[in-house]
Amino acid sequence: MLGVLLSSLIAAAGIWYSNNQIRDQLKISSQELGVAREGQITDRYTKAVENLGNDAIDVRLGGIYALQRIMQDAPRDHPTIADVLAAYIRTHADKPLREGEDVPADVRAALTVLAYRDTSHDDYFTLDLRNTRLAGIELQERRGRTADLSGADLRGADLTGANLRRAHLLGADLTGANLHGADLRGADLSGAHLRRAELSKTVLSDANLHGADARSANLRGSDLANADLVDADLADADLRCFLGGADLSGANLFEADLSKTYLRNATLRGTGMISADLSDADLRGADLRRADLITADLRGADLTGVDLRGADLTGADLLGAHGVAPDRCLGQCRSAP
Repeated sequence: MLGVLLSSLIAAAGIWYSNNQIRDQLKISSQELGVAREGQITDRYTKAVENLGNDAIDVRLGGIYALQRIMQDAPRDHPTIADVLAAYIRTHADKPLREGEDVPADVRAALTVLAYRDTSHDDYFTLDLRNTRLAGIELQERRGRTADLSGADLRGADLTGANLRRAHLLGADLTGANLHGADLRGADLSGAHLRRAELSKTVLSDANLHGADARSANLRGSDLANADLVDADLADADLRCFLGGADLSGANLFEADLSKTYLRNATLRGTGMISADLSDADLRGADLRRADLITADLRGADLTGVDLRGADLTGADLLGAHGVAPDRCLGQCRSAP
C-alpha cells in the first residue's frame, strides 16, 4: 500500500515538473516570437519609410499603404506612423495648387489612411496638418480625432459628415467647402474663411468663429449653441439655425436670414443687422444693446425681456412682434418703429 502511494506521489511530482518545464518553454517561445515579430515590424517600418522618399509615385504609394498595414498590426506604433504620414503631407502639399490641378495622388492616399484609421490608439495625439494646400480634397465622414489644420487651404473641399471635433482651423480657407452634417463641436475657426461654405446641419456648439468670414454661407439647421461669433462677417448668410446663448457681438448680419431662428439669451451687442430677416425669431432674453436694426424685419418676433438700450430700429418692421411695448421701445431706442 505504501509502495503504491509513493509511486503515485512520484508520478504526480513528475507530471508537475513536466508541466512547469512545458510552461517555461512556452513562455520562452512566446517571448522569442514577440522579439521576432517586433524585429519584423521594425524592418517593415524602415522599408516603408525609405519608400516614401522614392522618386517613383507608385513606390511612394506602396510605402504609404505599407505603413497603413503596420498601424493595423502594431497599435502601439500608431501615433508614430500617423505623425510620419502627417509630416509627409506637410512636405508634399506645401505649395498652392494651380487652376484645375488636383491634390497629388500620394497626398490623397496619406490623407485617406489618416482619415479612416482606428483612432482608439491616438490617446492625446493631434495630427499636424498646418498650412497644407488641400483644395478640393474629399474626406467625407472622416473618423479622425483632433487635427491642426490652421492656415490650411481647403477651398472647395468635401468634408461632408467629417468628425472635426475640437479641430484647429484658425485662419483656414474653407471658401465654398462642403461641411454638411460635419461635427465641429468646440472647433477653433477663428479668422477662418467660410464664404459660401455649405454648413447646413453642422454641429458648431461651443465653436470659436471669432472674426470668421462666413458671408453667404448656408448654416440652415445647424447647432451653434454658445458659439463665439464675435466680429464675424455673416452678411447674406442663411442663419435659420439654433443660436441659443451664442455671442454675436459686433458681427455683421447685413441681410442675413434669421427667420424663425432660436436666439434666446444670445448676445447681439453692437451687432449690425441692417435689413436682416428676424421674422418670427425667438429673441427672448437676448442682449441687443446698441444693435443696428435699421429696416430689419422683426414681424412676429418674440422680444420678451430683450435689452434694446441704444438700439437703432429706424424703419424696422415690428408688426405682430410681442414682448416689447411701443412706449418702452420709444424710451430705449434712438428711433421708434
